[in-house]
Amino acid sequence: MTDKHVLIVDDEELYRELLCGRLGRQGYRVSEAADGEAALRCIEHADIDLALIDIKMPGMDGIALLERIKRVAPRVEVVVLTGHGSIDSAIAAMKLGAFDYLTKPYQLTELDLIVARALERSALARRCDALAVEVQRLRCNEDEGMVGHSAPWQQMLERVRRAAPLDVPVLITGESGAGKEVVAAALHRWSRRAGEAYVPVNCGLLEGELVESELFGHKRGAFTGASADREGLFELASAGTLFLDEIGELPAACQAKLLRVLDSGEFRPLGASTQRRTGARVIAATHRDLDAAVAAGRFRHDLLFRLNVVHIVVPPLRARRDDIPLLVEHLLQRAARRNTGTPVPRMDPAAMQRLVDYPWPGNVRELRNVLERLLVFAERDTLDAPLVDSLLHPAAAPTAMRSAGFERIVPLAEQEQAYVRWAVDSLGGNVSAAATRLGIARSTIYRLLRVQPDERHGGG
Repeated sequence: MTDKHVLIVDDEELYRELLCGRLGRQGYRVSEAADGEAALRCIEHADIDLALIDIKMPGMDGIALLERIKRVAPRVEVVVLTGHGSIDSAIAAMKLGAFDYLTKPYQLTELDLIVARALERSALARRCDALAVEVQRLRCNEDEGMVGHSAPWQQMLERVRRAAPLDVPVLITGESGAGKEVVAAALHRWSRRAGEAYVPVNCGLLEGELVESELFGHKRGAFTGASADREGLFELASAGTLFLDEIGELPAACQAKLLRVLDSGEFRPLGASTQRRTGARVIAATHRDLDAAVAAGRFRHDLLFRLNVVHIVVPPLRARRDDIPLLVEHLLQRAARRNTGTPVPRMDPAAMQRLVDYPWPGNVRELRNVLERLLVFAERDTLDAPLVDSLLHPAAAPTAMRSAGFERIVPLAEQEQAYVRWAVDSLGGNVSAAATRLGIARSTIYRLLRVQPDERHGGG
């Protein structure tokens, strides 16, 4: 049995059975689909190398399916199967990127030869992609945050490496603070677009007209305060990558416009009379359950379908505890470099065990926050368990607030602000978790802390 995976798409069940049996006996992994929609679902969820598709099918025909396959999975080789009367369609398919075509009826030995040649080209293309990814990785002096040797992390990393060279949308999901931003940046660095712009934006920080203006730009006078023309992020990232963080927060009115850009590459700035084009690759991320949002009517199903061409799930830190010692070393080294002259302290084994055993609700972001505070409070060149315990399990809020300067009576608004800041810091900077624990909206936290957009960017 080889690792080559062939998909057979034909509405005739007996014909599918014949090909499945023959190719299966030759050692290939074989899947089958009775129509175009089922074939696309299979390609989305399985690693297909070659698709054999019939041109004449009810619903989506083979030509339309070929176009969709080449759009969502350009590295999948396609061989079209056609009857005598549709040679013109077969030639059209070749122009759309099909590897070859077979005219029914055909010799099975001829099929064997074409399948072998198509899979050989598929393997060569994948090797070239892998080499391109490795070259880009080696060009990076530091793979920021891509640290880990645990099985969950390495499985995710392999998916990132395979997705990076493909010019298709990627959806990254995972808990807040798990590293979705880091993964998005790696997808760009390891792609052929690495030399072009990488433009990140947090959709949760934009409201009203600002969303459309930020993404698509505007013309002077398009709305109150629009005193000059402005390029949108889709235009700025046209040759590069646009990272839409917290995509689940995108207002409904803007979701339709984003869908149009993904489908056609066209958009219209606010107040403009003509369309513009963008070649930006879109990477989106969210910590929310988008399937639940679709069911609740808060997120468009067709937009989720277009964004979720490749799905990458970032594992939470508690699922990759073996990586914590490596991450601790990496993050301490990085913090020490930022603070020139700060020596890197040694982590006592008992202290390290405390870090490994902790559940990390704020994930890697919380770990980074704790380590930076450890550097501040360390009085010796060794970080010990009591010091780690004092930061992982802080005293009750009144004690913490007294240590923060509440020995005097202060205005209630000031006290509220300090308490919210303490809550956010205690959760490793995880604003979403703090909002949940405090029972208030994230926007309220941003307002109380007067956080500027560039400070609030992230959430991954």
